[in-house]
Amino acid sequence: MGGRVWNIEVIRSDEGIIFTTGWSEFFAHHSLNFGYFVVFEYRGNSTFFTSILDHSGCEVHMDAPIASSSSSQPLPSFQITMSARSSCHRCIYVPGTFARTHLPRFVNEVQIHDAAGRVWQIGLDRRGNGIVRRIARGWAAFYSTKNISPGDTCVFELINSDIPAFNVYTVAAGGRQLL
Repeated sequence: MGGRVWNIEVIRSDEGIIFTTGWSEFFAHHSLNFGYFVVFEYRGNSTFFTSILDHSGCEVHMDAPIASSSSSQPLPSFQITMSARSSCHRCIYVPGTFARTHLPRFVNEVQIHDAAGRVWQIGLDRRGNGIVRRIARGWAAFYSTKNISPGDTCVFELINSDIPAFNVYTVAAGGRQLL
């Protein structure tokens, strides 16, 4: 998703195929960590489509910021596609690059604003260095109340970074809808 093209050199060795030039940039941009899965789908002519799954099996998208409906300025965002075989209903892993760039360290909660004007206080889990790792406590109630289902893609659009607050949208063929 997002259509970004990465040029990565590969070499063949006795152990198999090894990614070289360009891989470290791809790895860093997507905040890949131990336990993530990168699925490569061959499209022909040395071209692959990739899907990245986090620790819980949710698909992660690091796209360019999307424009807010209330502003022409793009807001930082990330997308997660809910998977039927994962724990997306219990927690959402925040891409490390997004957390390091846009969220303050040692924060304990995030606000999610819904279409009805309700503000949900959702607990965060952090790494030892204070960087946000995942959206956790309270996410299951939001997921259930908002009827989020496996296969749905949710966009987390950061609307305030000082006291972290998100609008969360679902993405469908007709566009996006605030939950």
